[in-house]
Amino acid sequence: MARQLDEIVAELEQARHHAEALLAATPEGEFARRPAPGRWSVAECLDHLNLTTLIFLPLLDAALAEARQLPPAGARRFRRDLTGWLLCTMSEPPIRHRVATTALFTPAQVGSRDEVRAAYQRLQGELIERVRRSDGLALDRVTIVSPFNARIRYHAYSCFRVLAAHQRRHLWQAEQVQRMVRTA
Repeated sequence: MARQLDEIVAELEQARHHAEALLAATPEGEFARRPAPGRWSVAECLDHLNLTTLIFLPLLDAALAEARQLPPAGARRFRRDLTGWLLCTMSEPPIRHRVATTALFTPAQVGSRDEVRAAYQRLQGELIERVRRSDGLALDRVTIVSPFNARIRYHAYSCFRVLAAHQRRHLWQAEQVQRMVRTA
């Protein structure tokens, strides 16, 4: 697999381990507790990641199917497009700017810690599998329309990078929530 894709898989695996450690350190009684009104709980942070991955998987599948119809990428090095670079930069922790999410990505009814964990691990595995299946494809030649905002478009390579940065953002947020809940 191409080195850049290996890096994305490593980032997603690291997020998987980070989430597991966070879940192991969060008692069930604190899992769904919000630190303040209008702030998400650890459960909501992780469920938001689950919702995001669930919504992006079919978009990635469509982009990869389209990329399979194009000539292979060869050994070229991918670069994030401008939108992908900007979204990654905005997403990386520590969080400098809070961004309101759309209703589609807002957790409504979160399950137990074990249910959220199982969903996260399964969806993370599916996302990693999409990255692996994209090896050799021209990821910079297929466009994905953001489900957050239809005016935002980026290519598939940028999408993988944005999703990894987005996970780091919300895992960092969940850690901050965990600390706030414990000291409250």
